[in-house]
Parts: sequence; structure tokens; C-alpha cells
Amino acid sequence: MICQRCRTGILSRMQQPTVALSRTHQLPFQRTQFRNYSDGKPTVSATPPPSNPRQPVGGDITIPSAVSSATPGVSQPLSTPEGIHVEVNPAKPKKPVVERPPSSCAAGQKLNGLNYFKNKPDIVALEDSEYPEWLWSMLDDSKNSKTARGGVDPSTLNKKQRKRYEKKMAARAANLPPQIPVHHHATDITPAPYNSDVASEDLIAAAAESIEKRTEITRSARDARRKAIREDNFLRGL
Repeated sequence: MICQRCRTGILSRMQQPTVALSRTHQLPFQRTQFRNYSDGKPTVSATPPPSNPRQPVGGDITIPSAVSSATPGVSQPLSTPEGIHVEVNPAKPKKPVVERPPSSCAAGQKLNGLNYFKNKPDIVALEDSEYPEWLWSMLDDSKNSKTARGGVDPSTLNKKQRKRYEKKMAARAANLPPQIPVHHHATDITPAPYNSDVASEDLIAAAAESIEKRTEITRSARDARRKAIREDNFLRGL
């Protein structure tokens, strides 16, 4: 059922005259049409034009300077004088380059005997600069320690020298007395007062010494048992 107001609006739209109406007659018609035939969407109000910003008057606002001469505690200018270049992010100091003798293997040379995987490519020598620093110090440490102890590095010997060195070490070991395990010794862990020649003045030190001896004997017996178990398991597997 169409109300009378809606029907009047529809008929007036269908029978609109060709003559342009005056503003006084057109304004109420547009208001009636907008009120009756709204599509339900929220109306968007037109944004007002931006207002012109107020121009400050010369004597109205005063802009303070960045560094006032009356500011206490600021005695030097913020800008650096001309001719002096100051970096914002100074670079870190570089480490001194250590000169090393060139490697005996050239870059790209195949290293035999190092690859023990089936599906892996062969190991190739790299440039000297690509190796880590700790790799170069390993040989120096071993050489210095063995030289200080007066020993010989078997890896630096050839086949004849190594065989002579092994024969010499075997003869030296044969002349030494046989080593008896600690747990086979008759050790008096905590001597009684009547067995000791001198009475111990500090009982705590004597107790600590006896604990150390007992720990050493226990460790030696445990290692011997583990060795016997491994030998027994190996013989059973044959």
C-alpha cells in the first residue's frame, strides 16, 4: 500500500514539466524526494574547506635560536670547523696481517686420503686466506710443546727414522721395571697411631690424604675391570 505522499512524489517525477522550475519551487521538491527515496546508506557530509592558517605577525611570535648565547654549559659550537673530517660511524681497527709461508698444496689440488665417504666429492685444497686462524696455530703449539719437553714428533720423520725411533722407545720401555697397578699394592690408607713413626699433628690433612689414596685405588680397580670385560666380550664374539 503506497501512501499518498509517495504516490504524489512518483507522479510528479513521471510528469515533470520541461520548463525549469525556479529555486524557490525546486528546493522543497528536492528535500521531499531525498527524504522519501533514501537507499538506506549513511549520508556523507561534505568536508568543510580547509581554513587558511593564521600567519604569524612579525612582533607576535619569536623563534628562539638553536644555541643561545645565554645558555649555560654550552661553550663550543655544534658544527665542526672546516678542514676537519669527522666520521659518524668510525670503522673498527683492523687486525694486523700475519705473514705466513705459502702452503705446499696449491688451491684446487685434490687431497688424497682425506675423503672416506662414498657419495661425497673429493676434498680440494683452498686458498691460504680461506682457512681459519686456529688451523695455523695447531702445528705451532704442538711443535713448541714437544720441543720444550725434548721429545720428537713422529709425524715429521720418514719411514726409516720412524722405525729406528720405535725400536729405541721399545728398548727403553723394556729396561723399565714392570708397572704394578695401584690396587695391587699393599697400601696403608690411614695408618694407625702406633704404626706411624711420627704422630700426625693435623687430623684433617691426614683424612684428606687417605681419601685421595682410596679414590686412586678405586679408579685403578675400575679401569682393570672394564679392560677385562672388553677382552671377555671380544673373545666371546670370535
